[in-house]
Amino acid sequence: MVKYVMSRLLQMVLTLWVIATVTFMMMKAIPGDPFSNEKKLPEEVLRNLYAYYQLDDPLPVQYIHYMKNLVMLDLGPSFKYETRTINEIVAEGFPVSAQLGAQALLVAVVAGLALGVLAALRQNRLLDYFSMMVAVLGISVPSFVLAPILQKYLGVEWELLPVATWEGFASTVMPTIALAAFPLASVTRLMRSSMVEVLTQDYVRTARAKGLPPLFVIVRHTIRNAILPVVTVLGPLTVGVLTGSFVVESIFSIPGIGKYFVESITNRDYPLIMGITLFYSSLLIIVNFLVDLAYGWIDPRIQLAKGGE
Repeated sequence: MVKYVMSRLLQMVLTLWVIATVTFMMMKAIPGDPFSNEKKLPEEVLRNLYAYYQLDDPLPVQYIHYMKNLVMLDLGPSFKYETRTINEIVAEGFPVSAQLGAQALLVAVVAGLALGVLAALRQNRLLDYFSMMVAVLGISVPSFVLAPILQKYLGVEWELLPVATWEGFASTVMPTIALAAFPLASVTRLMRSSMVEVLTQDYVRTARAKGLPPLFVIVRHTIRNAILPVVTVLGPLTVGVLTGSFVVESIFSIPGIGKYFVESITNRDYPLIMGITLFYSSLLIIVNFLVDLAYGWIDPRIQLAKGGE
């Protein structure tokens, strides 16, 4: 296990280095510069700005300087927010995005597992059809379409929830629903198909033939084996919920990290774009690593073979 963990950590570092390098090169390849939106700046002022942010250095020098800062976990200053660093922006905005994403993921996993299990146990019945209808709607309707619909009916017409504020739990309900729709649908469909397959296995028939209680058979023998495919997709779904909150945060005026990311693109704030990209890439890599480690805890039959496979 120690050898496997060390190998994965090395792979994670190399992956982040590749992402940082590619992101850096792509930002430098974009036409124009971060100050092209500024109106009629004197040449002397522009030269001072380039010198201050080290943009007048050769590209290899800029790259080495950037990588040195990354090693020190310094994402650098922001071009748009001149008095703030990217580390401060991420530290301020991410807790809000994380709260919203955690709520959406909790709703998606709990409701998705429940609907998937019930649909598998009631195949070709009303509950199964209802679960599949929810899954199809969740996959078909994007969050940026569902969000205005929720605002129109729950916020404006029925006045049940605040439309675009961040003041208390009520403000999180609509954005949570909008974010949870797609992962909920994915978990429901995946859990149902996995449960249907596991229910036909011989060990489930044997457990029933022994006279074990139906609930015990479902929880101990069926759900535990059927949930592995769901665990596999939890990594991408987790980061997908967080990154998908960019648009939803803008729609609901939520002061999360998504607001800064959207503004950084329009403002050509290269350090902020690269910083947030690396931050979320790190999250994805770490979550996938934790998911791999969770396999052995959920199913003891899964062990590391020679070579860490």
